[in-house]
Amino acid sequence: MTVHFYIWLFISLFLLGFWGWTLLIVTQQKRAWKVFAEKRKMRYHNTGMFSTPMVSGAIDSYGVSLFASEHSELDARSQRRLTVIEVSLQSDFPFSCAVASGGMVSVVDAFDIRHEYKPQIKGWDNSYVLRTSDLQMVQNYFTDERMQKILDLMKIEKAWIILIVFEDRGILRLDTPYPIDNPSELDKLIKQMIDAARAMEMKKGESKDLIRKQSEKVSGQPVLDVDEDLFEDHLGLELEE
Repeated sequence: MTVHFYIWLFISLFLLGFWGWTLLIVTQQKRAWKVFAEKRKMRYHNTGMFSTPMVSGAIDSYGVSLFASEHSELDARSQRRLTVIEVSLQSDFPFSCAVASGGMVSVVDAFDIRHEYKPQIKGWDNSYVLRTSDLQMVQNYFTDERMQKILDLMKIEKAWIILIVFEDRGILRLDTPYPIDNPSELDKLIKQMIDAARAMEMKKGESKDLIRKQSEKVSGQPVLDVDEDLFEDHLGLELEE
């Protein structure tokens, strides 16, 4: 037997082993995600034998999606395939902002959000980024409780986190290289993300307070706070959004 034969045999066995290992991981992932989807009464989409499936639906009134995404490496010459969990926020926000860690930091550059803010809270890493359309609003919005929820997600091993608030809407997203092939672990992780998303929601009257505080700082004068319900009760008018 020639050297070329042994080289061919080695490459063939390596590729065969890699193929088998990939198939095993994807099969375990599919099984776990299907169990999770059935338990949570969500939609399960099989995308192919060697592809990560997709799961979508609602949990505790929050829109949740699971899928795979590819990210360019820093050298832009290779792709990295990651598992993604997205949770849609429900509030309308009076500002735009993006908070990110890991490989999601470069994604923030794609958004037209110019002001960078560094929270003065223990655990904030200089590699993280927080940019916003309005520094005053963000300083008032990101309480220690909210920042801690984000930081707890950023501490998850090998997780990339991004919170995007853009054009009134918000999305909380986690990317990880792990397939998350255990339904209990997947359920626990999504519960943590929903808990964080719930903390990010605007409280009753908070949007109005943020706008008022921002206006007061710009004008230097108190702003008249008028209860819109008074107009509705007395005039029978309904404001359109």
